[in-house]
Amino acid sequence: MHIVIDARFVGPEQTGLGRYTEELIHGLESLDSENRYTLLLSREGMGYYHPRASNFRTVEADFAWYSLREQLGMPKLLKSLRPDLVHFCHFNVPVRWHHPFVVTIHDLIKDEFKGKESTTRSSLVYTLKHWGYRRTIRHAIVKSKAVITISEGSKAKILKRYRVPSKKIFITYEAADPRFAKYRKLEISYSDKRQLASKYKIKFPFLLYVGNAYPYKNLNRLLRALKEVDPKYSLVNPCARSVFYERLGEEAQDLGLKSRVILPGFVPDEDLAKLYRTATAYVFPSLSEGFGLPLLEAQMAGLPVVASKAPPLPEIGGQGAHYFDPYDVSDMAAKINEVITDENLRHQLVRQGDENLQRFNWEKTARETLSVYQKIGNEIKSG
Repeated sequence: MHIVIDARFVGPEQTGLGRYTEELIHGLESLDSENRYTLLLSREGMGYYHPRASNFRTVEADFAWYSLREQLGMPKLLKSLRPDLVHFCHFNVPVRWHHPFVVTIHDLIKDEFKGKESTTRSSLVYTLKHWGYRRTIRHAIVKSKAVITISEGSKAKILKRYRVPSKKIFITYEAADPRFAKYRKLEISYSDKRQLASKYKIKFPFLLYVGNAYPYKNLNRLLRALKEVDPKYSLVNPCARSVFYERLGEEAQDLGLKSRVILPGFVPDEDLAKLYRTATAYVFPSLSEGFGLPLLEAQMAGLPVVASKAPPLPEIGGQGAHYFDPYDVSDMAAKINEVITDENLRHQLVRQGDENLQRFNWEKTARETLSVYQKIGNEIKSG
């Protein structure tokens, strides 16, 4: 079987989608020597990724994501490659592609959280783009031979919104990046802490949240909860700067929390490792996620986790997190206070987090994905 994988997210930027696709490909290269694979890469990806197995090859597909060129050019390229099956690793399937394909739907966050608060675009541009998104994702889900998603929570949302047969949806969990295991082995000296304090204006002790400030991340309620948390604790949120990140800083100032909310912007891995090693706990307040990879990464780094009960976070975090109602500011604050004041609870969460991590690995992800390819391939052969 000739399988084409849209791997255009793979590249030096290492986005979450790129990492999922790259880890999947690495796993398939190790597992499958029978099928033939063509990987579609961006121009940058062609220089970054080189196949490790002889039955894998790369083809440049330098079409910008979510663009008209993607919609018009990808079908022509795919047709020239004559695949038996295409795997689109994101919802952006060309609506003119009607041959057999599998799609990975990571989440439905654009369906759940929409409107002017979720965008920096003008109302007209946002409305047009959202219409395009809805048409594209519906085509991807309804017309695919199979939908791969990354949690039971995401599967339930897909079934509720798009009403496709349950047997069409397959769950393949993701896994944490092994570099987070290296973080917990890092020895932190007094001079390291002084360097962090000087460079990023870090105040100890602190809570850590790593990620963007999009509205569904629920950081506005986290700031309000912080007012009910022991005042000697600050919140540190390393993230590349954006309009939403700047808004977070403004909200912290309005709430009188400017001195307790540290927004250092982008932090390189070397310093990020030190933040994971010196934080008291990791807080993950999201209203929705497709999977919740930061939760696993914090567990791997050896941090006690305080997390939202929103699906699928309890499914992914298991017993290795202390959960709160993400809409209840007082409950959020109470759970954070319980963790920062109870050393035994922190040790218990770290231990249970280590046990929870055993459920997730990328080889399993690749193996389960390969079984989907094989199932669909057999159905195609049988007519």
